Amino acid sequence: MKTYRVGLLVDGYEQPGWMHEMVEWLRHSQDFDVAALLVMSGSVNERSPRLGVRALFGTLSRLEARLLPAKQRDMLACHDLRDSLPPGEVAVLLLAADAAAADAQDEVAALELDLVVTLGASPASREQMAGWARLGVWQLSYSDIAVATSRYAGFWEVYQREDHTTVKLWRVGARVEDDELLDQRSFNTEVFWLKNQARAFSLGNFMVYDALQALARARQGAAPPGMQIMSGQRRDNPAEWNSAAYIARQAWLMSDLIVRRVMKRNVRWRIGMFPSARQQAVVSEAMVLQPPKGRFFADPFVYTQDKKPYIFFEDYDFNSRKGTISVATYSDGAFRLLGTALNLPYHLSFPYIFEHDGITYMVPETCGNRSIELWKCTDFPLKWELDVNLMTNISAVDTIIFKHGEYWWLLTNIDRTDGQSHCDELFAFFADSPRSTEWTPHACNPIVRNPMRARNAGIVVSPGGEVIRCAQYQGFCHYGKGVSLNRIEELSPSTYVETDGEIHYANFLRKRHASMHHWHHQGGHTVFDFAYME
Repeated sequence: MKTYRVGLLVDGYEQPGWMHEMVEWLRHSQDFDVAALLVMSGSVNERSPRLGVRALFGTLSRLEARLLPAKQRDMLACHDLRDSLPPGEVAVLLLAADAAAADAQDEVAALELDLVVTLGASPASREQMAGWARLGVWQLSYSDIAVATSRYAGFWEVYQREDHTTVKLWRVGARVEDDELLDQRSFNTEVFWLKNQARAFSLGNFMVYDALQALARARQGAAPPGMQIMSGQRRDNPAEWNSAAYIARQAWLMSDLIVRRVMKRNVRWRIGMFPSARQQAVVSEAMVLQPPKGRFFADPFVYTQDKKPYIFFEDYDFNSRKGTISVATYSDGAFRLLGTALNLPYHLSFPYIFEHDGITYMVPETCGNRSIELWKCTDFPLKWELDVNLMTNISAVDTIIFKHGEYWWLLTNIDRTDGQSHCDELFAFFADSPRSTEWTPHACNPIVRNPMRARNAGIVVSPGGEVIRCAQYQGFCHYGKGVSLNRIEELSPSTYVETDGEIHYANFLRKRHASMHHWHHQGGHTVFDFAYME
């Protein structure tokens, strides 16, 4: 028998696919049971938008829906929520929005629910929801508009070209000032409103899943990482002119992208390096490894052998649209390309290098093969063979492995939304050996839930054991806006504490679309990548 009885509050039977996904997750959960569907027609907290607003945004929705992938279209498409409920096992309770609060309280209280989760706009008043469940009522809010609304989720961030879109999970109080913020997360804002909205709904679901799982394992003493407040004041619902202005802005953005493609202008990455005992130095002092025409070089890791630096990096070809792993060295004031270390049928990047028991290993990004692969060097630096698949059937990128304390740690960016983004969450796993195929998940996964610092961008491990995790910062329509160097203060199977470092931008380039998204230091050498529009 499952431990918790959960009720879902909605404003009607016809609901979008993301709500059906919530029901499916609860059905397959070991601890939570969908005990009731509470249907209250007619929202008491959200005024219906004016006819002009509905018409303009309806047209906008139909246009943008054609740009969505099938999965996201399904998330926004409505159908009867009862079709997703286990037959005969869930109580369906019809409530009247204009009913007295005491009547609604008595009807729901009789169900003996542990928790009520409101999906979409809240159709019930605070007075009606008081005392509904032992653990209260949870409510998601989007775009910082208001706790009660989801109609225009994700719109304002695209309209205002903001780097991140925020979703919040609240426990609803008797008054607005009594609402308790349970969790707050963000993701990199998408280019189009509906795509951004689908991402917001997807993230909201994962926030609820994680919060529920935290309830289930609370007795084990695990606590989620602290929240970082990233949002500002709540905004009003958009008006008619906002829709028109949005269309104009999007038209300008699309025309700019088309011009760039016609003129064959690309953002090309290249690699910088400076010998230094410091982890940071003035990047203008760096020597630059320039890619030939039609390629870019990125994600460099430096590995020192016989006091000589070897730089392993992503070598991306614009024609094949696929990366390989190449190697270069530096001596006598110049770089020298040595050749290709790995060339596989799928895309490769982020060639993280480490040593264990006298053997040199590489963990390249192999997301295109839905795996995390460990490669062993047989003839340094160009010959490698597959040693073991650390994980399979996983959408993960930018994996780093290092020894800390009694365990080997694997930090990686996993996309739980199946192809939408790897930049929003960082996951940790631990094992007794870096060659293990059974990695134990960290109790607080995802350990970083913030797109400002979640995605790995390299690592620095000092001889004394100090760990600096480098992280990417993404901007609106700007991949690789900056890099931060964050110190890991505490890492154990049940705790993770990281001190946020300053974000470094590529302002030294003084060029359009200046970018930087990787940093690594080893053996007295520091490497990084940077890019700009050509």
